[in-house]
Amino acid sequence: MRLRSEFARYRAFLLDVDGVVWLGGKPIPGAPEALSALAEGGRRVVLLTNNSTRSREEYAERLRAICERVSVGDIVTSGYATAAFLRERFGRLRVYVIGEMGLVRELSLQGHVVLSEDGDGLAEAVVVGLDRQLHYSKLRRALRAIARGALFVATNEDATVPAEGGAEPGAGSIVAALSTAAGRGPDYVVGKPSRYIFEVALRVAGASPSEALVIGDRVETDIVGARRVGAASALVLTGVTRESDLDRLSARPDYVLRSLADLFE
Repeated sequence: MRLRSEFARYRAFLLDVDGVVWLGGKPIPGAPEALSALAEGGRRVVLLTNNSTRSREEYAERLRAICERVSVGDIVTSGYATAAFLRERFGRLRVYVIGEMGLVRELSLQGHVVLSEDGDGLAEAVVVGLDRQLHYSKLRRALRAIARGALFVATNEDATVPAEGGAEPGAGSIVAALSTAAGRGPDYVVGKPSRYIFEVALRVAGASPSEALVIGDRVETDIVGARRVGAASALVLTGVTRESDLDRLSARPDYVLRSLADLFE
């Protein structure tokens, strides 16, 4: 497979996962072949996702079933970026988590202490990601920790996540509920479209913004985030955004692709 001429100048490809590589864990047609072709062609591929439910190790294991060249070092999740951000900015913290085990794992690997359900009174930060086992007591504990002065940190504010059967509530829905209760938004949002997570991905890729193409299915995260760091962007129509949405986009991508296969001749 040969890259189309307009994409041949990019050395690094920063790809979203949900809605770009797979939907609900099921590979999108053409995506496995595109990933393999990019890697075999000497391009640096970084999988950049706002999903914090899985650790980088879990992502690597699952993605290797699609492309055997994928390694842990090729993956940046919002959970990993959040853990790194907190350590860089504040050192190791005691954190109360609304989220799943992938987020807990990434925070622990960066040296943060993840508190148990009854340890919220000691929390220096409340970290919120997608939590499909969310219950009222988690929100109550998080709210009380924030009221006592804990940082309020969101891995991302995606309202929904794409799935095979249609959109499902995302981390942003949980962040919104807690923000309403707290009477304010998060102190920090680390995931896309923040500059920080894109800067992490560029460091992982070993590329400058001018050498990178960001590919995603959401304008408000992928395309806006690419603009913030000065990278080119491509919007794919295999996830949240549909062709019928193109006339009313809030930000214009440099390219529009039907799928990752459109990268190639």
